[in-house]
Amino acid sequence: MIGATIREMRTGAGLTLKAVASNAGTSIAYLSKVERGEYLPSREYAVRVLNFITSYEMSRARRAA
Repeated sequence: MIGATIREMRTGAGLTLKAVASNAGTSIAYLSKVERGEYLPSREYAVRVLNFITSYEMSRARRAA
């Protein structure tokens, strides 16, 4: 469930696996497995990833305004 949410937010923001993994301090392989539901991430991991995606979207929205 959290993996699907991460994928939906990431793709909605137009971000690649590489960009999110790099900025969240994790590997592409791990993030991909989380998104596919193969791994259940820790709360800290999920917060780190979602914070990056949210920050990116907020920054993008400010630039567009």
